[in-house]
Amino acid sequence: MNFTLDPKRVLGVLLGIIFVLFALHLTQTVAFFYIDDFEVFEEIKMLDFDYEHNLPAFYSSVAILFCAALLWCISTEKLQTRDPFKLHWCVLAIIFTYLGIDEALALHEKVGDFFDGLDLVKSEGFLYFAWVIPYSAIMILFVMFYAKFVLALPRQSMILFVGSGGLFVGGAMGVEVFSAREADLYGYDSIVYHVLYTIEELCEMIGMALFCFALLRYIQSQHGHININFALSAEQEHSEK
Repeated sequence: MNFTLDPKRVLGVLLGIIFVLFALHLTQTVAFFYIDDFEVFEEIKMLDFDYEHNLPAFYSSVAILFCAALLWCISTEKLQTRDPFKLHWCVLAIIFTYLGIDEALALHEKVGDFFDGLDLVKSEGFLYFAWVIPYSAIMILFVMFYAKFVLALPRQSMILFVGSGGLFVGGAMGVEVFSAREADLYGYDSIVYHVLYTIEELCEMIGMALFCFALLRYIQSQHGHININFALSAEQEHSEK
């Protein structure tokens, strides 16, 4: 069995899934404010962007891990060459593997709880979600370490990498601090908080979809069409006939 991964089609599928998830989330959000009964809302929280271990979180985790798989493919190929940035690709694959696991298990919240317990910074206002503090520090180091790597990419890949990364980080950390302040001041049930975390998650999802597109386009530019083959045993081939 053989099929081709077309970057534009993959992007279209991912954006379609995001649209469906957004529509479901929006429907249950309207229901939440209309019904105004948390016990009833508990039954439909599997569709809410702000909850962990639900359908949107599962999609996000799978999307990130798919990007991680593409990065592992690229890094494996780069390690066999004299590419000066081959270790950058490997580290990037490790980072995205962690991010995918983080999205599935909500590790950043556990990091935030640990950091909050250290009492180094008061968790209130824009820093109400304490995990953004250590993650922001790591992000600064990441930008410094990867600046030359990004500038060395082909122009189209560079634009797509920066754009998708900026959208993802802008949602995950930029919008996050504003939703943190809203949650600290007015709680988790305010309309403004719901709007902010919806924007945040959409930025993350769309950013990751664009990064997936960027990786597929990069692979395509280096190696042509992306074909995936599934080999069947002789017995399986005979049974299919």
